[in-house]
Amino acid sequence: MAQGHTVGVLLGTFITREQMAQHTREALDLACELIASAMAGEAFAPTAPHYPVEVEQSSVFTPPPEPVLPDVPEAQSEPKLTLVSETATELSAPEPEAPRAEAMSRSDSVDLVVEEVRKSLEEAGDARTLGRILRDVMNVITDASAFSISLFHVALTEVAYRYKVLGPEADSSELGRQTVDDGPTCYAARHDRRWHVFKRDLAIRDGANVRHRDVAVLQIPLVGAGEVFGVITVQTFRTEGFSDHELRLIAAVAEAAAPRFGQVRLSGRFQPPPSTTGEPAAVLPPTAAARPTTQQRTAETVLADLLRRCSGAAFKTAFLMGVDPGAGVLRGELVSDSDIARELDYALGITTGKFTIPVDDRYNAIARAMREARIVPAPTIHEIAQPALDWQASLALERLARGGRTVNLPIVVDGAPVGALVLGPMADDPTFSAIEMVRGYVEDATRELADLWRSEPR
Repeated sequence: MAQGHTVGVLLGTFITREQMAQHTREALDLACELIASAMAGEAFAPTAPHYPVEVEQSSVFTPPPEPVLPDVPEAQSEPKLTLVSETATELSAPEPEAPRAEAMSRSDSVDLVVEEVRKSLEEAGDARTLGRILRDVMNVITDASAFSISLFHVALTEVAYRYKVLGPEADSSELGRQTVDDGPTCYAARHDRRWHVFKRDLAIRDGANVRHRDVAVLQIPLVGAGEVFGVITVQTFRTEGFSDHELRLIAAVAEAAAPRFGQVRLSGRFQPPPSTTGEPAAVLPPTAAARPTTQQRTAETVLADLLRRCSGAAFKTAFLMGVDPGAGVLRGELVSDSDIARELDYALGITTGKFTIPVDDRYNAIARAMREARIVPAPTIHEIAQPALDWQASLALERLARGGRTVNLPIVVDGAPVGALVLGPMADDPTFSAIEMVRGYVEDATRELADLWRSEPR
């Protein structure tokens, strides 16, 4: 990991069955961090983060200013403020003083923009839609070359969702792709200030050459209930940076948008739900659509069907873990119908809810799969049972199950991780096609769960 992103995978094999000492684990972690830093280098480009990220290439982002005609001053009428940006023709030499800036200097401009923003945000129900609204606002009130919004995880000190907009030009696109610290530990999030402005040097590689451009960076914290839960970042290539009026205007927009961003963050609605227009059966998986309409479906029956489908795919032993957000743990839910699964349930207490794993446990494979929203294989039961079981107890359980390999798949509903499916333990590694088949089963279940939860009375 480097700068909150995965930059590579360190593969190795330990020919041992002994428990690793804590100092050995810490030494391995340090070695991995040093390798990640070396891999990142100066030309580090962020890869996909653990949680959803929307990167949008906008053709209307950072529109060039309207031309100033000094010979015919009367032709320069005051532009009308609007939140719907129009595509402007690209100019080769923009003037330093754009007519748009004059419109923003009016005494009522802040109240006007904030009121329009509040009206636009009322209909938005997810973080991506809110981000697009603010993108259009930034087109009007400032000359931005890159724009992003980060929302922090509810329980962890990391970014849970990030929305980025990249400009159409090569330099603007490169500016948006290169990372800027906008996480919970950045300066804007840690200090009680309305905004934070600083300069950065952008290194742009052009073949074998590297050229540098100065960038002005504005970061504004999103605050709700006395807590900083996100950061809005606006960057510009303008040599003069942001004017005082622009700073106050952007800060006012951020304050108006903060309550809506806080609501979608707590609800986990980062991305818009799938379209439900048309025939309702198209939203459900084929197996659900074929069931009689008189059968009442619940989340528990959906998950029980998921375990039965896994059994039909030769994964006789499997169990489910669900997220308990109040306690910050993964808690045991259901087990499959096999002798080994029942023994596993007896030893761990899965169906009784006694088997819990902290969501932020960095060594547990189930927690990593859920937290990073990816499939994580594990070679031993200890990788999924710690810290609930020690090494010796895990070995005993592995002998009882006649195998210790597991495959852990995250369960993500409407962009929010809600649990994990654990295949195994088993003696041999499953084939890639078998795992892909189960991944399809999980996607079917998550679609049906999303439909069920959206239809629940509020």
